[in-house]
Amino acid sequence: MKKTILSVLLLFVVLCAGQYAFGEYSFALGDDFRLTLGGDIRARYEGFNRDVIWVDGTAKAGPAIEYLRVRTRVWTRLEMPDDISLNVRFANRWHKVSSHINDPNDNGAATWEFPDEVVLDLLNIHFADLLGSGLSLTLGRQELGFGNGMLLSEGTPYDQGRTVYHDGAVLRYKTETDVVTLFSFYNEWKDRLVFINDQNRRLRSGDIFTLGTYWTHKVDARLNVDVYYMYNDVHDDYPESRDSCERNHPVDTSLSLHTVGGRVFGRINDNFDYSLELARQGGRNNQGRHNQGMMADARVRYHLSQDIIFTPSLGLELLSLTGDKSDTRKSEGWNSLMTECPLWREELLPIMNNGVWTNLNMYRGDVVLKLTERLTFTGALAALVANETDFSTGGGRYLGTLFSAFLDYKLLDNLALSAEAAHFKAGDYYVNGQDSVWARLQVMLMF
Repeated sequence: MKKTILSVLLLFVVLCAGQYAFGEYSFALGDDFRLTLGGDIRARYEGFNRDVIWVDGTAKAGPAIEYLRVRTRVWTRLEMPDDISLNVRFANRWHKVSSHINDPNDNGAATWEFPDEVVLDLLNIHFADLLGSGLSLTLGRQELGFGNGMLLSEGTPYDQGRTVYHDGAVLRYKTETDVVTLFSFYNEWKDRLVFINDQNRRLRSGDIFTLGTYWTHKVDARLNVDVYYMYNDVHDDYPESRDSCERNHPVDTSLSLHTVGGRVFGRINDNFDYSLELARQGGRNNQGRHNQGMMADARVRYHLSQDIIFTPSLGLELLSLTGDKSDTRKSEGWNSLMTECPLWREELLPIMNNGVWTNLNMYRGDVVLKLTERLTFTGALAALVANETDFSTGGGRYLGTLFSAFLDYKLLDNLALSAEAAHFKAGDYYVNGQDSVWARLQVMLMF
C-alpha cells in the first residue's frame, strides 16, 4: 500500500513540475554554431491481470501485476555550418513492481533496482543538405519509421518502451513530388552502449542486418504511392543460457527475410482519408523453409462536419496477417521482425502475443471525439480471427473481442495526461480462455 501511495505521489510531482517547464533551450555559440538542449519525462502507472491467456488455456497465475515506469530522456543538438548537426540523447528508465501486498512479485528479487539503465538513445551526425541537391544523410544511432509502421517501426523490441533506435545509415533524396530513402542498419542482440545495466537485457532475437529502400511519390493530395523493399539477415546462434530476457524467442531464430510491398493513401476530400497496404515476404528460415508471409492492411477514416458537437471522426481498419500452416514444409506466417511493438496503442495484445504480429485477421472500428479544445476521447472495438489453428487450440478460429478506450488531456503545451484501458474477451480459439484487462495512467512532460 505504501509503495502504491509513493507511486501516485511521484505522478503528482511530475504533473506539478509542468507549470515551471518551458520546453527546449537554444544558445548561439557564434560562427554559425548553435547548441539546443531539451528533454522529457514519461511516467506510466500500469497494470494488467495475469489471466492473460495462452493457447492451451493456462490457469490463473495470481493477482494482477501493477508497476510504475518512469523514463527520462535528455538530448542536445549542435548545429554547425553547412547544415550539419550532431544529435545526442540519453535515456534512463526505472521500473518498480508494486502489486498486491501478498503478491510474490513484490519480494525484492523481481524488482528492478534504481537507476535500472542509462542508455545512449541517439548518437548521429546529420547532413541536411548534402551536395546542395535535396540529398540528406544521417550516420549513427537514429530513429526511422515509415507509413503506418507495418514494415519498420521498432529496432529494440525487448526494451519495453525505452527506445526505438537503429544503428546505421539513412540516405534520403527529396523533391516536390518524391521522397526516396535508402537505409542500412546493423542492430546487435545486446546493446554495448548501456552505461548502467541493471537487467543485462538483450534487445532482439539475434544480430540483424537490414538493407532497404522506401519510395514515396505524390500525385496530389488524393493519391500518394509508397513502394518498398527490405532485406533482413538474422544471426542467432547464442547459447540458451544467455537467452535471459522478458520475451524469449526460440534459441535459434536465424533467417533471411525479403519483404516487398506498397501502399496507396491520401485524402479524397475534407472528410475522407484512406490507406491500402499490401506486402509479401520471401527467403528462408533457420529450418530451411521458404518464407511466404503476406500482409494486407486497409484503413479509412471519415471526419464528420466540424459543426457537429465534439467534431467526431470514425475509423475502420481491416488487417490480414497470414499464419503458418502446420501441414506444409513452408513458412506461410507473416514475420513481424521489425515491428514487434504495440501498433494500436493499447498493450494488452502485445503482452498476450509476445509482441509478435502474425496469424491474425482484425476487424477494427473506432470513434474519436474532441470533447474540449484540450480533451480527446477515443473508443475502439476489434474482432480478432486466426487464419490457422492446430491441435493445441480450442478448435475454433475466433480469437476474441478487444474493447479499448483512451482519454487524452493536454494540460499545457508541454504537459499531456492520458488514461488508457483495454478488455479482451476470449473466443473459441482458446481451450479455456480467460477475460483479460489492462489499464494505464500516463504523464508526459517536455522540458
